[in-house]
Amino acid sequence: KLKKELDGYYPWYIKQQCDSYGFGFAEGIKRALDGQDEEKRGVIASGYFMKAGEMGHADAQCFVGLCYRCGLGVDKDLKKSVEWFEKSAAQNCAQAMNNLGLMYEQQEVDLELNESDKEYEEYVGEYDDFEEDEDDGDDKNGESGDVRRKKYAKSMRISFEWYMKSAQLKNATGQLSVGRAYYHGRGVPCDYKAAVKYYSLAAEQGSADAFFRLGECYDGGEGVEQNAIKAFQYYREAAKRNHAKAQCYVGYCYEYGEGVKRNFDEALKWYNVSAENKYGQAYCNLGCMYEEGRGVKKNMSKAIEMYERGFEHGNYMSAYNLGNVYAFGKGVKVNMELALKYYAEAAQGGVAEAQYNLAQHLHNGKYVEQDDEAAAYWFMQSARNGDADAQYKIGSFFMNGVGVDEDPELGFYWFLKSAMQGDGDAQYAVGLCYEEGMGVEVDLDEALEWYARSAKQGNKEAKKRLKG
Repeated sequence: KLKKELDGYYPWYIKQQCDSYGFGFAEGIKRALDGQDEEKRGVIASGYFMKAGEMGHADAQCFVGLCYRCGLGVDKDLKKSVEWFEKSAAQNCAQAMNNLGLMYEQQEVDLELNESDKEYEEYVGEYDDFEEDEDDGDDKNGESGDVRRKKYAKSMRISFEWYMKSAQLKNATGQLSVGRAYYHGRGVPCDYKAAVKYYSLAAEQGSADAFFRLGECYDGGEGVEQNAIKAFQYYREAAKRNHAKAQCYVGYCYEYGEGVKRNFDEALKWYNVSAENKYGQAYCNLGCMYEEGRGVKKNMSKAIEMYERGFEHGNYMSAYNLGNVYAFGKGVKVNMELALKYYAEAAQGGVAEAQYNLAQHLHNGKYVEQDDEAAAYWFMQSARNGDADAQYKIGSFFMNGVGVDEDPELGFYWFLKSAMQGDGDAQYAVGLCYEEGMGVEVDLDEALEWYARSAKQGNKEAKKRLKG
């Protein structure tokens, strides 16, 4: 049916001033339906877009920019991509403006710093997640960490300015991008209320991702009063619009009764819908339901299948679960070689629990060659990802110079991080630091306070210290 419609469009396109743009768009779709591969379609379509763009067609110029950015039908060239997006944006193409914002956000545009860029320095301190410059050393291009942070800040600010221009033209994607910028504090100070405002504008235009992000805001009480029912409703709206992640969230809400009555059948239904859309976490959640017998009969073979499919789709928690399957012999024979392989994959993917497990094996030299430097690295990664056990462990490493240079102040820092999360051993360690002045000035009142917290959790050494 679509082929017939496109065939009917060709004569109309040829009579129009924008015939090349329309013809390229139709050709790209028609040849896709004919089964031609993406490379051939890209070459044909990009040629028509280029011709229309050179004639001054704004939408075609935007498509040419996209072709150069992604290497569709032409060699990938980010500089040319920026040039074509700028030509399109100059004609008020809102999508081109948003695309420019995205390129600056992803630091795909080369920037130079000069004296007039002082205005951007105020944004440098807002990017706590910019971790690659911890040592402030020069990179392979000879740039210091300070220069890289300033360029990052400048990129984020210019990105935000392009997003805002797009949003002001009522472009839903631009509104969504402005919301993201406010939510994460990129290019502007973090402002959850402003994020909700722009997400709402995008949602009014039917943006599935905007509905999903509004759900997250209501889920976490960010910019709005926390409301699990509203969060679920927004997730469901996004899910209805085929948002794979939202579909998984709807499944989770049904599984655990968050914002809606618990219903395992509905949970399984939505997880399966999400999985059909190739969302890896949905496979992982299905695996957990089969492993634990939640709403279905326990079936480890099925659970393993789901974890494997989740990992195939890039879900690293699935890899971690597979590590546990082989480490503890869940439905299979214990195989520590496979377990460590999956833990390593999950650790590389940022799963804190896997990073901690891998570090423990490296530290203990069990089933793998003992390596305290590697162990320290993975404990640190896990600690940064918020794992309290890892924070305590890396604190111990710094206190004793294991795998790292001895540094009592850093040791105390990580003990305190862990203690604040309620780890009893870390609380005892913080008390000891305050009592003996390790990495912090002596403060006996603070020491007693932390010993008391630790003792409440059953730490025997803390109880001894309180008795004097």
